[in-house]
Amino acid sequence: MTVTVRLAAPLRAAAGGNTTIDFDATDLPQLASEIADRYPELAARVLRDGTFGRFVNVFIDGEDARFLAESDLRGKRTVEILPAMSGGAVAPLPERARREEHEVYGSFIDETIGIVARQTRDTVSFAVGSPSREALDLVGADDLAATVLRREGATALGYGVTEGEPDLRDVIASAARERGVAADASAVLVSAGALQAIDLACRVYLRAGDVVVAESPAFANALSAFRNHGARVLEVPVDGEGLDVAEAARRIRKLGIRPRMFFVVPNFQNPTGETLSLERREALLELAASHDAVVVEDDPYAALRYRGDHLPPLAALGGAEIVSIGTFSKTFLPGLRVGWVIAHTDVIARMSRAKQTMDSSTGTLAQRIVLEFHRRGGAHAHIGRLRDLYREKQDRARAALARELAGTGIAWNDPDGGFYFWVRLPRHVSARALLDVALEEGVAFVPGDAFAIDADHANALRFSISAPTPDRIDEGVRRLRRAFDRIA
Repeated sequence: MTVTVRLAAPLRAAAGGNTTIDFDATDLPQLASEIADRYPELAARVLRDGTFGRFVNVFIDGEDARFLAESDLRGKRTVEILPAMSGGAVAPLPERARREEHEVYGSFIDETIGIVARQTRDTVSFAVGSPSREALDLVGADDLAATVLRREGATALGYGVTEGEPDLRDVIASAARERGVAADASAVLVSAGALQAIDLACRVYLRAGDVVVAESPAFANALSAFRNHGARVLEVPVDGEGLDVAEAARRIRKLGIRPRMFFVVPNFQNPTGETLSLERREALLELAASHDAVVVEDDPYAALRYRGDHLPPLAALGGAEIVSIGTFSKTFLPGLRVGWVIAHTDVIARMSRAKQTMDSSTGTLAQRIVLEFHRRGGAHAHIGRLRDLYREKQDRARAALARELAGTGIAWNDPDGGFYFWVRLPRHVSARALLDVALEEGVAFVPGDAFAIDADHANALRFSISAPTPDRIDEGVRRLRRAFDRIA
């Protein structure tokens, strides 16, 4: 019997940063035992002598467990654990555990993959921002891999250079120059996806207590990376022009802080789909330079523009220290885990040393498959096919949302590219509560509060159009409307 445990914000750090966790338990004593086994730090905060202590309140499907005649969880969906407030404090973590363990933050985005995978009913997933099956089939991965192995044999399966395959670094640098970024191969490091590149930037630039200015809502995995490296995150709102740079400057002045890093997804931002305007790009670089801070530009969606003109990368504008991060995951094969960093050669050297303690080098076979694809000369045409594919999906989603959600008070934005719509529910409707019902109706998304630390995005959700087919998009939005009608 699977039950979802929902944790209040003060307890999440003790569970790896998770907001919800699934357990197989038939009653509260068994649930307490499972928590003790799987999450000892959480158990130290919520259990005493193997049972839930008086310093937490437990609700089973919204009912206070103290007033229930039995602790049976069969047929129940959710258990909420909240601190019993006493001056706003939760039970202190024992000193020994504090010495031996530290908080580690994860991502509810990735957790949704498991949630959807565990569904026994047919589920339309708007939750995962990954390429569609059709897009992956366009690549011809089997032939690419076979060609590399036939030509290079065991060489393609051995260790590689930490900075990456030299020819692939040339390909990445050449593509950057086409976008106006002055780069050669020496300024490129090939990473195991964009996430490793973000982590490398954290290792090189951040020390415990440093401040990172980030978008709100923001890419959840990046927020966790900053926190795992001991940084403090200043969340600044995103609007129709991307990060509100003027508001960032106001908050920095008000708090009297000196940021070490600014982190932005400038094009079709994850999760809102918004794009940082040219005026704000220039203002951001000026603000960062005034604080001697680095700007980390994570740009996985730039090629996936369906309307309007491309904007120059921040690295092409200059004016501040910039680290540019990219990936082949959104436009090629995400499972290969091949991304890159472009930065000053001194920074690349430091990242290379840090990477040597992580994985020595990005997978050689994966790099050579990417390189073979580019050597065949079809990369630009492939991007064009992807734009057509995802443009149709975005158009279909835009029409489905307008048709099915009319009159509900639900609103959404209108991005010019990428994978996401940012959907705002009426103020009284929680996206977390909607997700529980939506899964019963056979549709999934990521609730908005997964993309923040303290900022309130509880009544918003990320709606990704990339994975479902157009017909499935229509069906998924119909299911979403049914779910909404059940709780509105």
